Amino acid sequence: MEVPLIEEALAFTVSTALGEVAVRMTDDHQAADDAPALLLLHANPGDSRDFAAVAPVLAREWRVVTVDWPGFGRSTATDPRQVTADGLVATAEDVLDALAVRHGIRRVCVLGNSVGGYVAARLAQRRADEVAGVVLVDPAGFTPQNAATRFFCRQVMGRQFFARLLVAPLARAYLGGLRTASARATYARARQLRHDTQRLAVHCALWRSFADPRCDLTGPVDRVGAGTTPTLLVWGRRDPVLSAAVDGRRARRALPHAESVLLATGHEPFSERPREFLAEVIPFLRQHATSAWGVAGAAG
Repeated sequence: MEVPLIEEALAFTVSTALGEVAVRMTDDHQAADDAPALLLLHANPGDSRDFAAVAPVLAREWRVVTVDWPGFGRSTATDPRQVTADGLVATAEDVLDALAVRHGIRRVCVLGNSVGGYVAARLAQRRADEVAGVVLVDPAGFTPQNAATRFFCRQVMGRQFFARLLVAPLARAYLGGLRTASARATYARARQLRHDTQRLAVHCALWRSFADPRCDLTGPVDRVGAGTTPTLLVWGRRDPVLSAAVDGRRARRALPHAESVLLATGHEPFSERPREFLAEVIPFLRQHATSAWGVAGAAG
C-alpha cells in the first residue's frame, strides 16, 4: 500500500478549462495564516507522488501544496488531446486563485520539475506579485527550437505508438538507476502509462505542445519575473532528457540573475538524491520565504 504524499493533508479539487484538478495541502501548520506556502509542480508523466521523498521534510517549514496535472494522479482531463504546456500555466493560475479564496494564501514559492518548471517560470512572469520565488528543477522551455527537436516532440514522443514503447526506458534512464524507493515508485507509475489511454494521450499532447515556439523561455521578454523574482536553477548533470550542457547552459544565459546548482543526478534529483537536493533548496527557500513574509520558518 502506498504511503500518502503528506500525512494529514487537506484535499480538494479545482475546476479548470482542462479538467478537475486534484490539490493537496498540509493543514496542520502552526504558523500564522500568512505563513510561507510552497507549491510543487510535477513532470510529464507523473503526479504529485513524485515528490514523496522531499515533501514531508519541506512540510515541516512550509505549507506544502501539491497538484496533479489534468489526466494524471487523481485529476481528470476533459479532452486529453488538448492538454498543453501553456494550458497547464492557466491551470496553475486557477489553483493560485483557489488558494487565495479558500485558504487566504496569496503569496507562494513555486518548485517545478520539467514541464512543472516551465509552468513555474511562466507563473513568475504572469503572477509576479503572488510568486515570491521559484525553484526550477531541470525545467522545460530551454531546449533549442529546431527541426530535430520539433520532429522529436511531434512525431516521436507526440505519437502514442512510439511513446508507449519509449516511456518506460526513458523513465528508467532519467531516474538515475532507481536507487531510491521514490525513484522506483515513480518508475512503476511511468510503466503503467502504456496501459492507460487517457494518461498516454495527455503525455503525448504535452510533448507535442513543446514544438510550439511560444514554449521557448530564452527570449528577452521571457526572463523569469523580468529578472526580479528570486530564482534557483537545479540541474541534474546526467539528465538524458534536458541536457545540462545544452538546456542548462541556455537557462543560465536566459536567467543571469538566477542562482544555479548542478547535481550528480538525472532528470529528477529530488527523487534520486533527496538529501543533496534539500541541502541546496531549503536555504534558498528559507531566505526568500523570510524576506517575502517577514516570518522565518521553524525548523522541524
